[in-house]
Amino acid sequence: MELIQALNDFPDIKIFRIESDNDELAKWDVEPIDSPILLESDDYYLVKAKNILPDGKVINCYMDICLPERINDCAYFFDGEGIEKNYSYDVEGEVICAVPIDCFGIYELFYSKVNPEVGIDVLKAGLLVSQQKHIIAEDIGYILRDEGRFTEAAEMFQISVDEGPSSYFIFGELAECYQEIGEICL
Repeated sequence: MELIQALNDFPDIKIFRIESDNDELAKWDVEPIDSPILLESDDYYLVKAKNILPDGKVINCYMDICLPERINDCAYFFDGEGIEKNYSYDVEGEVICAVPIDCFGIYELFYSKVNPEVGIDVLKAGLLVSQQKHIIAEDIGYILRDEGRFTEAAEMFQISVDEGPSSYFIFGELAECYQEIGEICL
């Protein structure tokens, strides 16, 4: 299905697998994926995103995601008829993912320094429905740590440790959070 048709026909779908792309963006071939979470794969996706402007205003948009690396290059703005593509780093404000990803990668994909709650809320919604919790919990934990919310960050890192963290670094993050809040981690 062509991209513009898919975006119009499935406005509530958050994930579209890109089957083929070319220079004519509107004619990309995509497949709607009805899922609240983007699962690990070796595919290329267009997913809902949030453009958070410096004044805090949030604009809905899309972003591309290449898995399994969780790489994003561009943001896409759809007005119902046409779609505009810009490199994410060229867009005013911040562009963060609005779909939790159950695949290890950089947490900054969800981190808005202007309004961190937007990404935290996205990830917490995913944590509720995800079958495995550790990766999403780690993303939340890192954002909360960066925001100085060490008690909440420790809770998230603990979820990861209990389930099986992505790396040994998570044990260190958990210990540092406990140290910041004055508790001993045993």
